[in-house]
Amino acid sequence: MKQIIKDGQTLADVAVQEFGSWEAMIAIAHKNGISMTEVPQAGTELMMPDVVWNRTMQNYCRDNDVSPATARDQSGFRLRIFGEEFKETFK
Repeated sequence: MKQIIKDGQTLADVAVQEFGSWEAMIAIAHKNGISMTEVPQAGTELMMPDVVWNRTMQNYCRDNDVSPATARDQSGFRLRIFGEEFKETFK
């Protein structure tokens, strides 16, 4: 399976979107021969491992068309995968 990176997405964002857990970013980085801290450019195509980490979150993202992206401001990146609207859903 392949995934095309969207604007603002980090490996952690893709890991949550595709596997329901940021822990999947280790496997994504390894499968693609890149560092976990690398921020891929929008449009980059990455190979995804064939593993499941958190099926509930994975299904939620897929069923609700959620594509997490790290929030950015003028100073660069801030780590925030989901906004306030998800606070109640994932307590």
